[in-house]
Amino acid sequence: MAEKKKKKEPPKNKPKAKRKVGSPTIYNTKLADKICEVVATSNLGTNKLCLIHKAWMPSQDTIYKWRYRHQKFAENYAKAKAQQAELLAEEIIDIADDGFNDTYIDDEGLVKTDSDVIQRSRLRVDTRKWYASKLAPKIYGDARRVENLESQNAELIAEMKELRQEIIEQNKKEY
Repeated sequence: MAEKKKKKEPPKNKPKAKRKVGSPTIYNTKLADKICEVVATSNLGTNKLCLIHKAWMPSQDTIYKWRYRHQKFAENYAKAKAQQAELLAEEIIDIADDGFNDTYIDDEGLVKTDSDVIQRSRLRVDTRKWYASKLAPKIYGDARRVENLESQNAELIAEMKELRQEIIEQNKKEY
């Protein structure tokens, strides 16, 4: 009779070597600087950038965690997003000036306006205007709203200083 061969089993006590899978999650300044550079020079959102550069770029969630945990990265990332707002504003001009597909020639040889293309261009411009106003409200936002917020902030700061002084006075101890 033929003997059944036993399958070799891996040793039970020996842990399997972990393979590195996925994007990096450990913070380092070189990678953080590279992320900020890519954000500043791209018109894409963070999620798309993470997908395009997934070989070296961490996930969007990891970037948000880094922004929360590392003050310097948060500051650099904010500067990169402000730079991105400038890029979006420049694209608005390009989109508005590009009339290449605005018209077409129909079956009868007549020039017709393609309203779908024009509406899509309008949407692209409006979306970039809105996003730029959120990334850099002092530059691309509604000036009246920014001035109003600044005056409200000044009032709140003054009120907080007064309250702080009152608390200091109440807690003074005579020695």
